[in-house]
Amino acid sequence: MEIILIKLAIIFALWFVGMLVLNKTFSMILKRNEQIHIKFLRSISKAILTIIAFICASGLFNTTKTLSATLLTSSSLLVAIVGFAAQQVLADVVSGVMLSWSRPFNLGEKVNISSLGISGIVEDMTVRHTVIRTYHNSRMIIPNSVINKAIVENSNYNNDYIGNYMEISVSYESDLEKAIEIMQRTISEHPLVMDVRANKEEGEKVKVSVKELGEDGIILKSTVWTQNIDDNFTACSDIRRLIKQHFDAAGIQIPYRHLQVVMDQTAEKTYGEPSEEAGH
Repeated sequence: MEIILIKLAIIFALWFVGMLVLNKTFSMILKRNEQIHIKFLRSISKAILTIIAFICASGLFNTTKTLSATLLTSSSLLVAIVGFAAQQVLADVVSGVMLSWSRPFNLGEKVNISSLGISGIVEDMTVRHTVIRTYHNSRMIIPNSVINKAIVENSNYNNDYIGNYMEISVSYESDLEKAIEIMQRTISEHPLVMDVRANKEEGEKVKVSVKELGEDGIILKSTVWTQNIDDNFTACSDIRRLIKQHFDAAGIQIPYRHLQVVMDQTAEKTYGEPSEEAGH
């Protein structure tokens, strides 16, 4: 029994050291290249190391020694048993391998899964799950088999920047050309806004178009390009605030619906005078 305990201690020590080595190695790799397939490879390596340690430990006991030897020498039997007992787990693992290989998204990228109603930033990928951080700072843990079948919209796929539409309304009485010039200059001068023109010498860095002649005013539209989604939120917020300030200084009105109450002075005077019948 003492020999078995010593062997168990050795197996546990080797497993523990192996885990430390894996963590250290993958941490160094992730510092240089934080790719989703590397995180998945780390998870699958830990799982394989744990399975090997469990099989080796179970082989020390007479009751499980025969079974362990059979599993190690018969891969077809192992596949059959595991496949029957954990079909969904295997589906998630295989889907994780496919996602890791094809890489439809990467860590830190903005994705939208419309069929699931989930939008957010890809944060992690494990053996079974993909973790997405929503814009409310909650985590959505999605099985890999589910996300592998879904249609994923990736704003960063093959791009080094993302864009977000910005629409501003001005009144019909305002100077339209001045409003366009202010909006164009404000967006262009923001430090987080990127120049996505193929030829930087041609055209304007930012284009502002007249989207619609609406019921309440003229709608101007442009696109704000930044390096990532966090920068885009910050830039759009700053730009809206600055545009409002510049419009106020230039006398350009942003239309909004308001209610104007008109009192009927004739009716008020009539109701306020006493009737002739009341005086008799």
